[in-house]
Amino acid sequence: MASRSISEQVIDCLGKNKSFIVEAGAGSGKTHTLIEALSHLLARRSDDYLSFGQQIVCITYTNVAVNEIMSRINSDPLVHVSTIHDFLWSVIRDHQKELRQCILEANKRNEGSKHIDNLNLAGISIEYWQYGSRWQEGKIHHDDVISLASIMFFSYPKLSRLVADKYPVIFIDEYQDTQETVVDLLFDVLKNSSKGSLTLGFFGDYMQKIYGTGIGKLDRPELISIQKLENYRCSTEVIRVLNKLRPELQQVAASNNTPRGSAQFFYTRDENIGIETLRKRLRNEGWKSSEKILMLTRKSIAKSLGWEDLRSLYTSKNRFALDDLLRGDDAFSDTFQAIENSVTAFDNRRYGDLYTILSVRRQKDHELFSNPSEYKIYISQVIGELKELCRSATIGQVLDHIWNKSLIPKSNRIIGLEDKAQSNEDICTFISNLREIPYPQVSALYRYLNDKTPFSTKHGTKGEEYDDVIVVINDRSWNKYNFASVLENNVDKKQYERSLNLFYVCCSRARNNLAVLMESEANNDTIAGARRIFGDEHVIELSRDKGCDGIQD
Repeated sequence: MASRSISEQVIDCLGKNKSFIVEAGAGSGKTHTLIEALSHLLARRSDDYLSFGQQIVCITYTNVAVNEIMSRINSDPLVHVSTIHDFLWSVIRDHQKELRQCILEANKRNEGSKHIDNLNLAGISIEYWQYGSRWQEGKIHHDDVISLASIMFFSYPKLSRLVADKYPVIFIDEYQDTQETVVDLLFDVLKNSSKGSLTLGFFGDYMQKIYGTGIGKLDRPELISIQKLENYRCSTEVIRVLNKLRPELQQVAASNNTPRGSAQFFYTRDENIGIETLRKRLRNEGWKSSEKILMLTRKSIAKSLGWEDLRSLYTSKNRFALDDLLRGDDAFSDTFQAIENSVTAFDNRRYGDLYTILSVRRQKDHELFSNPSEYKIYISQVIGELKELCRSATIGQVLDHIWNKSLIPKSNRIIGLEDKAQSNEDICTFISNLREIPYPQVSALYRYLNDKTPFSTKHGTKGEEYDDVIVVINDRSWNKYNFASVLENNVDKKQYERSLNLFYVCCSRARNNLAVLMESEANNDTIAGARRIFGDEHVIELSRDKGCDGIQD
């Protein structure tokens, strides 16, 4: 079997109804193999699926991945592509009576503050939403979907059989990020219910498990193991580093024309020397100005880009507040974006866009602006004032300006939040603190959100690739990781595995050039470990005298 291509091995498993796992290193074209498997099934079994009202299921981790796979199979309706939460919800949502009963049973097992006294769901329709659980209102969170689906499948075997009959093939993309509960559900409930007719296909890489809830390495004796060793993404120097990090899966360049590229490790003993010093040095070495900078946390990025107070305030507000702000679902998000867009449109003389944003418009017979010239003079004045405030004033002063001048209306969400603040001290304090933050932090945040900076979190780049990558590691920034343990190969450190996986993911984003900067102190053992992975000549101490080749800071 080893002499055959990966696709041939997968097709052989599908033909024999044998469940399998494709272990594919970074840059190996895992998604391409998955698409080939889907295409094979659609070409051979479409008529059967149509006759029996069946579908192939393809479970992936993000909505972005869902859209990518759908586009590559031309949105064929015989393939149900979704996240695990959306898939499970799709098969349990119509069973409202059973859902309510399972929620009541789950509530009985909850202890302390999680238990809801006198929970009554009679007549309440259960719905799935993205925020926290509100069982008393019939609203379940995505974590609830998995646990409730598991309870339902175990409690109602008929439901398991119906699902197994409808979906004879289930592919799981990025299997390493799938919760163990889900894996057990697929194997121990659905597959058993199918009496051997259900085929499971797992595609992923356990070394790319960077989320705490994922199963990571999957060891099931019933799975046929298929390894994919080619690397279609990275230069040979980056591949060399990846193979040092992962000796059990030695990748090879997929083409003889793969560029050599570079992979270097930098450290410094001077805390005043950091990322900008390194970027200057890399420019001297021929790097372009379009590199991606991967940092550990939003905290690190916020500090580097100047929106740390904003991040800190939203982090302290509640568990989901910062996520809401970053995805544009906070009460102030639309207003902040409108302010930024207004200033940008004015600077670029896109007056049509500007007038679309603003609530103050010249109308025929309007008492304030009876002619175009009056309106333009007014807009020039108030936008000019707004620009100046955005550079130096507080968020509160900017908001008061746009509302007092009727530039942008106060949104219903902000009005609602202010109404709640009348009786909620925490909300009142939050709004007060937000108003005191310098507005330039908002501008800095939106430059980041609109991809106007080279920075990203390491987690946020999973699945992405860039020509040139700088990875910044700092063991002082978060005790969840210990990158020194990776360099020193200290497997006994409890943070070792998650640090290794995240480091591997980050390094494997680079198509051409890779530079790692260790900002925390590097001892002799750490430096020796870096030399083992990167090579003696590629481990460099960064300093003003030695590291920058005469560049003046």
